[in-house]
Amino acid sequence: MDNKKASLHKDIDTVLNNYHFDFSKTEIEVLGNGHINNTYKLTTPEAEFVLQQINHDIFPKTVELSGNAQKINTHLLKQQQQGNYPLSVPQQILTKSGETCIKVGANYWRLMEFISNSYTLEEVKSPEQAGLVATAFANFSCALSDFPAKDIAVIIEDFHEIGFRMRQLREAVADDNCNRLSACQDLVDFCFAQQGFIEHVVDISKKLPLHVTHNDTKINNLLFTNGDTPCAVIDLDTCMPGLLMHDFGDMVRTCCSNLAEDDTSSEKMVLKLDIFEALITNYQNAFADKMTALEKDSLIVGAKLLPFIIGTRFLTDHLNGDNYFHVSRENHNLDRAKSQIQLFTLVCEAEPTLVALAK
Repeated sequence: MDNKKASLHKDIDTVLNNYHFDFSKTEIEVLGNGHINNTYKLTTPEAEFVLQQINHDIFPKTVELSGNAQKINTHLLKQQQQGNYPLSVPQQILTKSGETCIKVGANYWRLMEFISNSYTLEEVKSPEQAGLVATAFANFSCALSDFPAKDIAVIIEDFHEIGFRMRQLREAVADDNCNRLSACQDLVDFCFAQQGFIEHVVDISKKLPLHVTHNDTKINNLLFTNGDTPCAVIDLDTCMPGLLMHDFGDMVRTCCSNLAEDDTSSEKMVLKLDIFEALITNYQNAFADKMTALEKDSLIVGAKLLPFIIGTRFLTDHLNGDNYFHVSRENHNLDRAKSQIQLFTLVCEAEPTLVALAK
């Protein structure tokens, strides 16, 4: 075992000593492929757990983050017990001293329940599956509709605030610390040319009610059971006060392209209209009368906004030297940015069709 692995296992042993379980015989394996946190599945003779090292550089409010998850899970469990929430609610496990997370050295860790025989999926493969995804995330937000959004801590300030993200991009362009601007100037210019859309987003955002939103509604943030049926919403790190158009837009962003997020052939991208129709139909149906008319109209705005805003974030990170998102190759974040901006373009071009599908 090399020094890095030995140090990791030592830290994990220290973390586990803070819980009321016997971890003397534990199998540890890496779980998932997220960009931010390090997540592990722990298997003991008696039970299975999820152990997560929270990236405190990305999430400096680590205690508030796990505190948010605890409040949300407690509320969802009550809703489930009252028959108002059809999904499972995997709980965070409190430490011996009743804390939601534990700090070892510079790192924060938390332990959670693992739903046996559950698994994640990486892509939506059919309209039927897209409908299940949309319904699951809508059920999540619906069950939290009577939970005061102001009682949830803001984990990342201005997370989906487009003005803030454009200022970040301008600063990255002005600094050009890694001398990467010349190779992506056209993409930068395109982003700055979308001022009319940006102003529209700012205007409508002021008129929409706040909800407790997930803010990362990828299919791999759902757990599935046999038959690819969603059984739980997971990864509550970015749950904050937000807008429904953000959650819906992120589903479109991650479900409606025929290419992977980091595919290098963005010119071959196609917008899957049948997937979009399944998403918006099932999302609206699950909300029923809990969604206002303006919120329904805003879903199309969100479908454009999330690819655009994530694209600018990937582009900003590329210009800054890849400090935020994990990368595994040269120009990885630039490839991601190109892909997202291409998706934004396709959604804009298809907007009249999308509006018709939303009726």
